[in-house]
Amino acid sequence: MDTTRRHLLRWALAGLTPASAAGPETHQATGVKAGEVTPSSARIWTRRTRASVRRPDGLAARRVQPVTLPLPVDTSSLEGSCPGEAGAMRVLLRPAGGGAARATDWAEVDPAADFSHQFPVEGLRPATPYSYTVETRAAGSRKTDGVLTGAFQTAPAETDPAVVDLAMLSCQKYSERDDERGFHLYDAISRLRPHFYFSVGDNVYYDSDDPLVNHTSVARHHWNRMFSLPRIVDCLRALAGYWLKDDHDCYSDDCWPDMVAEKLKPFRWEEGLKIFPGQVPIGPKPYRSFRWGRGLEVWLLEGRDFRAPNPLPDGPSKSIWGETQKSWLKQSLAASTADWRLIVSPTPMVGPDRPTKHDNHSNDNFQAEGEEFRRWLAQHAGDNTFVLCGDRHWQYHSIDPSTGVREFGCGAASDSHAGGTPGENPRYHRFHRVKGGFLSIRARPESRASRLTIEHRDVHGNIVYAQSFARKV
Repeated sequence: MDTTRRHLLRWALAGLTPASAAGPETHQATGVKAGEVTPSSARIWTRRTRASVRRPDGLAARRVQPVTLPLPVDTSSLEGSCPGEAGAMRVLLRPAGGGAARATDWAEVDPAADFSHQFPVEGLRPATPYSYTVETRAAGSRKTDGVLTGAFQTAPAETDPAVVDLAMLSCQKYSERDDERGFHLYDAISRLRPHFYFSVGDNVYYDSDDPLVNHTSVARHHWNRMFSLPRIVDCLRALAGYWLKDDHDCYSDDCWPDMVAEKLKPFRWEEGLKIFPGQVPIGPKPYRSFRWGRGLEVWLLEGRDFRAPNPLPDGPSKSIWGETQKSWLKQSLAASTADWRLIVSPTPMVGPDRPTKHDNHSNDNFQAEGEEFRRWLAQHAGDNTFVLCGDRHWQYHSIDPSTGVREFGCGAASDSHAGGTPGENPRYHRFHRVKGGFLSIRARPESRASRLTIEHRDVHGNIVYAQSFARKV
């Protein structure tokens, strides 16, 4: 195993065993995901699979010119496949420092949800590390298979001046992974030991990775193939996550509601919309906010469900977010008492972007809403508010020349997937790098002050750019 000593020590402290070193059959090839963590609750995603590891052979994905497979598709013949299997699962949860274990009821996995099940857990202690065990058994059996373990930490109370560490990534394309076991940046994130991470869209690529998605079963194969990669499985078993979707993991490039992508037929927008919340633990609402102690509040935005069609003429009523989400965003931002505020968007608000793009707030097609909201931020949000975005395949820190709104783009998940930039723009850019990587962010309470540090890191975790901000509290 190529895991570093530091990584192994981290697993030992969390009471975990790397999936690749697991013993008895776990029937959980796609791992587990803990998400939507609050001071008192979390949500744990599980899935029962026929085998305990992904298929290593079979029909391999092409790196170029993805093809459409004839229907009906038997995805079990594809490399990386993880067919689901009927059965039941439950979660046993305990504070990592000791204490009585809690067990959920056994729940039958749902074939309509690709044999997955999500367990909401309530009544947790704030700012507490938890370890959990996921048990599974075959349909009609009372014999438990080998278990899979995980860990996460609950958020501190809203008034707690706690430290916080997080990571953020976007645009992980299977054909552009930089290692057969996954992406190097997942190991880099693991070594940092953040409290949680964001995956802010383009978790998979329905419309440009092989095979093209023409059926729900193929879309689910994209998710199972991606999240069974060992680097991703091991990373996500040891921290909580918050997930957003964008165009490629919703339906097709630059998509909007009811759009028809000819190359994905007969797969429809409505089918893509239903799949995402079954693949990650996000709960019922696609946009939401959460606090992590006194130091940080985060807004997670939905950019596909409510948008107007991109080609419509721009104007004051044309929106990416929809009026309900936009009103919620403004009201909750204005009411926030957090030291630092992060607006996390799948797509840019500042940019700049290429003149050939037309689907985000730095583009001409949504210029009116972008300018209106940037002006609102400048007038109402203060200098403790930052925009973090995915979608663009280069890393950058931009400041809008008109309003001073600051935006940090995390870039793509691998160097080979980087590119497409319009070039460095001195009016906007304070940092511009056409390589893969991720964002690392930390908030620290200081004596009568608070400090926020935002770092761009490369795929191996090396810092390539950093900015630090301080304010009295």
